[in-house]
Amino acid sequence: FPVVIFGSGPAGITTALELEKKNIKCLLVEAGGKDYSDTSQEFYKGKIIGDQILSLSESRLRQLGGTSGHWGGTSKPLEEYTFELWPIKFDELKPYSKRACEILNINYQFRKAPLSKFFNQVEFQYSGVKFGDKYKNHIKNSNNIMLVLNTQLSHFVGRNNNTEYAVCISKDVKKKVRTKYFILACGGIENSRLLLWTRDKNQEFIDNDLPIGKYWMNHPWILSGVGVINKKKLKEKLENNFLEYDGPLHFAAKKELIIRKKILSAAIYMNAKEDTKIYKEIIKDILCVAPEYGKKIARMIFKKDLKCGNIFMQLEEDPNENNKIVLDEEKDEFGIPMVKLFYKTSEYSLKTAKLFLEEFGNLCRKDDLGRIAIEDSIYNLEELELLGDGHHMGGTRMGINKSESVVNKDLKVHDINNLYISGSSSFVTSGYTNPTFTIVQLAIRLAEKINERLHT
Repeated sequence: FPVVIFGSGPAGITTALELEKKNIKCLLVEAGGKDYSDTSQEFYKGKIIGDQILSLSESRLRQLGGTSGHWGGTSKPLEEYTFELWPIKFDELKPYSKRACEILNINYQFRKAPLSKFFNQVEFQYSGVKFGDKYKNHIKNSNNIMLVLNTQLSHFVGRNNNTEYAVCISKDVKKKVRTKYFILACGGIENSRLLLWTRDKNQEFIDNDLPIGKYWMNHPWILSGVGVINKKKLKEKLENNFLEYDGPLHFAAKKELIIRKKILSAAIYMNAKEDTKIYKEIIKDILCVAPEYGKKIARMIFKKDLKCGNIFMQLEEDPNENNKIVLDEEKDEFGIPMVKLFYKTSEYSLKTAKLFLEEFGNLCRKDDLGRIAIEDSIYNLEELELLGDGHHMGGTRMGINKSESVVNKDLKVHDINNLYISGSSSFVTSGYTNPTFTIVQLAIRLAEKINERLHT
């Protein structure tokens, strides 16, 4: 096998599938089993120092298919402006979008409608693909992909800028795996952990100045407020540009808002089905502060012209070198150090939430599209109350300068000829968009780069 891939989540399986199409054999090594196991999840435990987020063992899965086993399926390319600090640009990933949609079983359609100079109505697609379920039989019957389960990668060994072999542990037996090209695709935390352990085990192999584990990011997903949107008026405003589809209404920041207000990117959505438990409370609150508008809303709610209920928000988080993954003194049963994550919620993200919502509220009022109420904790810049934080990004970020990045634009570790890192750990910035679509795009591109090297 000229290629060995560690990790069978979206990044690992996608690259294996693309190599298979090019008639290149690969070994796919998964630390977990075919299905979920409480015992396997124990290896994903870790300590969080600072602001608490969801347990590290609950937000990711150690099994075939990786964390796609419980993702929500929300899919969309990153915004073009998200790539401004990346060494790779939006247009370089665009050729892989159609194939990414095939892998995710979604339509290749991500429309935008300009709502104002600051906002777009945007469209997401929703994938039902669990990579383990979708591809296990395909992999089993493949002549070019060999899957090995319950085999933990410990570390890589190398010298003279070349990876010689990987040390793996299977049934308490250590094995050396040798190949031409190694791909580490174990997730937004595990990639940093295993690379840090590799550096500890052989200091001369990996440059000590590489910022491994640093600039770790998350996607704060919050309940940002409540409100009503008049869908009929929204359609009239957008005319033929209105995006008609089943599902939540999504609104995202344009680059102009980000520049004008000096904020990060963000998006909000309201559920397509009116929340019958909450709309009466919202109307009652509106009647208190705006009686005439409240009466109007009360009449319209029964005509189903409104989206009425909770406003959910997904925020970008700025890359901060102090948000980082380090190795703990405590080790797992294989002798590999557990993870210690230093993390503080971004004040910049909190400011972004407030300014985005204020500007969106002003638009709703000016154009009589509806009314929104911002959560007090956001309006007063007190805190973000997280509903979810399962998008782990950064830690082995992409870049040109070795002092600020770990891999180059082709995902190859700086100064190491044959070691690649795939997945969201390579993200330079997070944007507001769920990372899986971009993970798949990058994984397809990686297979192309490996193919080029094998044939030159």
